[in-house]
Amino acid sequence: MDSSFTIWDVSQGLGTPIRRGLGGISLLKWSPTGDYFFAAKFDGTFYLWETNTWTSEPWSSTSGFVTGATWDPDGHIILIAFSGSLTLASIHFSSKPPSLDAHLLPVELPEITTMTGSEGIEKIAWDASGERLAVSYKGGDDNYKGLVAIYDVRRTPLISASLVGFIRGPGENPKPIAFSFHDKFKQGPLLSVCWSSGFCCTYPLIFHSYVRKSVFFCLMR
Repeated sequence: MDSSFTIWDVSQGLGTPIRRGLGGISLLKWSPTGDYFFAAKFDGTFYLWETNTWTSEPWSSTSGFVTGATWDPDGHIILIAFSGSLTLASIHFSSKPPSLDAHLLPVELPEITTMTGSEGIEKIAWDASGERLAVSYKGGDDNYKGLVAIYDVRRTPLISASLVGFIRGPGENPKPIAFSFHDKFKQGPLLSVCWSSGFCCTYPLIFHSYVRKSVFFCLMR
């Protein structure tokens, strides 16, 4: 398996391979500002890179491999989900780029365990306002299987997440295959979900910041 990734200069059509023993890369994520780059491996290790000199800092996990990662709008925090954990990890950069000084803190999502009976978190997505987090999870009981959980997120400055509700897809026994927020929708968070039932739905999560409640809609094609 290839042990490098390549950074491309699109204007010149030139690619520069970055080789640091990264065999078995499972996930790559740019920070919104482009100052940092996240790379995860299947063995549970991951790297945080600063993109000025392409220096990296290795991290390791005892909670399985990385299943999802998402940056906050400012590129100062990254949330990470692991295959063997129902708790997210948040890595906070303590200094300005290109510093790699950072500390890791847990973000508890107790409802994933107490309400759904889930076996673990699968995917996560954070909207551009930094106020909504979408989470999918493995398993669950009959009432909560195959749903997407929506959380209200606060950064003051540590991250806390409060459950807003769940989204159920259309069709028979739907499961979320992929989902993403539209980063440029000015009216609020706009979540699109592709379901195993063959539907792709768009959910405008309309809310007022002082109320912090969402209204869900489904637009199907």
